[in-house]
Amino acid sequence: MPLLIMVFPGVLAYVLFQEQIGDDPNKALPVLIKQLIPEGLKGLIAAGLLAALMSTIAGALNSTATLISIDVVKKLKPETSDARLVVVGRITAVVVMILAIGWSTMGSKFESIFSGLNSMIACLAPPITAVFIWGVLWKRGTAQASLSTLIIGSILGGLTFALDFGFELITKEMGIPFMLQAWWLFVICSVVFVSVSLLTPPPSEDQVKMMCWQNPLKEIVLKPLSGITDPRLIAILLAGIMSGIYITFA
Repeated sequence: MPLLIMVFPGVLAYVLFQEQIGDDPNKALPVLIKQLIPEGLKGLIAAGLLAALMSTIAGALNSTATLISIDVVKKLKPETSDARLVVVGRITAVVVMILAIGWSTMGSKFESIFSGLNSMIACLAPPITAVFIWGVLWKRGTAQASLSTLIIGSILGGLTFALDFGFELITKEMGIPFMLQAWWLFVICSVVFVSVSLLTPPPSEDQVKMMCWQNPLKEIVLKPLSGITDPRLIAILLAGIMSGIYITFA
């Protein structure tokens, strides 16, 4: 969906208003709003963007505070009272906000907010994606392999981002854009997951019964369709639209 929501409108903007946008992709959204939106709706769109931004920040701060207070402090010190956990969550939110303000000054080092955000996600997502996909589709995967993949993948992802952000060694010197960096990190994480799984005892049937996809082919092909809202039909339609866009604009 991000392709249709974020990338495709940018392509349309460049086709329609190439002269106004020029070589600066950050002008795409302002130009679209200025050229296509009636005067009465421009303020409403601006208010909607600000509201979405505030909601995203609030959700991120709440998630971070919950993660530290419940999943870290409560695990290490189960006797911690709820009032103390609330204080820890508030302190966490303040610290994260200060760090975010400091990090925001680095935005000029990226081509755009979109590319900067996806550059960071490309380094963080591969280990999580590898653990999720292999864990769901492969019964032989183990807990030790998941933990090892998350630790090693996070270290490699952080190192990759640091080298590329500070010295541009990977993007400029090696010629590997951030999307391909994500792919190769995923491959490395998959190798780690499979290797550690084969070197550790397999999980019991009870452990994987509710975690793994027992028969993917049965769920995808043999299960009867439930109607036009069946997720498989929607997925095929979305894949077709995405393929058409890539073929047309690539």
